[in-house]
Amino acid sequence: MARAYQVISTDDHITEPPGMFDGRLPKRFADRTPKAIEDEDGSAWDLDGQLVHMSGLANAAGEKIEEFSPKGKTYEHMRPGVYDPRERLKDMDLDGVDAQVCFPTLPGGANGTFIELPDKEYALELTRAYNDWLVEEWCAADPERILGLAVLPLWDLPASAAEVRRVAGKGVKGLSLPSAPQSYPGVPAFPDPAWDAVWDAMTETGLPAEVHIATGKKDLGVLQPGVGSPAAVFVHLAPASNMTVVSTLLFSDILLRYPTLKFVSAESGIGWVPYFLERADYTFRKHRFWTGTSTGVPPSELFRQSIYVNYISDKAGIELRHMIGVDNIMIGTDYPHTDTSWPDTQRVIKEQMGDIPDDERYKICAGNAVRVFNLV
Repeated sequence: MARAYQVISTDDHITEPPGMFDGRLPKRFADRTPKAIEDEDGSAWDLDGQLVHMSGLANAAGEKIEEFSPKGKTYEHMRPGVYDPRERLKDMDLDGVDAQVCFPTLPGGANGTFIELPDKEYALELTRAYNDWLVEEWCAADPERILGLAVLPLWDLPASAAEVRRVAGKGVKGLSLPSAPQSYPGVPAFPDPAWDAVWDAMTETGLPAEVHIATGKKDLGVLQPGVGSPAAVFVHLAPASNMTVVSTLLFSDILLRYPTLKFVSAESGIGWVPYFLERADYTFRKHRFWTGTSTGVPPSELFRQSIYVNYISDKAGIELRHMIGVDNIMIGTDYPHTDTSWPDTQRVIKEQMGDIPDDERYKICAGNAVRVFNLV
């Protein structure tokens, strides 16, 4: 019998454990296997001589908000559920969460770390090794409850299409794509015809793609308000980074040519969507001729066909849910980041959705995710 899901979080994160790459690379790269190390800045990965440190803000589960700090910490000072999938299941139980959809950390939210490696053959093997570990170790703790997002070698879109098909065959339920692919060297923007190879593979396999906020290259202007600006400006504006990618999907012909594609805008919240869709349709009506907009379909229709949005806490969005489309909303707990609702997700659900109809609450909390991630 299929699992009866009640709460599915579609935005959570993995802090990869030491040794995850051991024995997973071809012999020619064995001496370049990434290793977890510790230094005065906490835990880091030695990636072919490059140190990739882990921010303490990404491993904050269990801390008081007064204790949040970007300073890294060692694994022994992290909550075990951050990096151990069996401990993660216990933390999910504490939060009343039946399943999580998990983004990577070491490869970057959408493989940006590996994309920027100069040795593309090495980067390709790291990408494949990560995806293998994701299935064979992380998700294997309970494949019905821990759903990992695979990463792709986006500098080579035909190879990315092949990886989509490979990971689908291994049981992966979704993909992670960047909010600004064109911000990485050698990766075109989504409307480029080169992406058709990936869209074909996603259509064939039925895999959805999640696009997490701020997963373009770090120097994206919208997230760099200026030297001396308060750090809170970045935190406040980060969800806005996905407005551009959603608009790009709506005004290109991608969703018209590939109507079964599914994209989830992760951690972007939902309260902005009603005006965003109103403005999109107004733009379509007033400006489609001189701009050459070729969809022939109002953007709001394409949104409800193919785009989903999730949120952590968004009372305004819940109040306006019918203007968004109840069938297009999901929740996320963002475990173990500082924005996380863990371990209070049940309280947030009750406070923000306590008075809405049961069928609508179920769709937002689980039903839409069951459908999009093919969990039946």
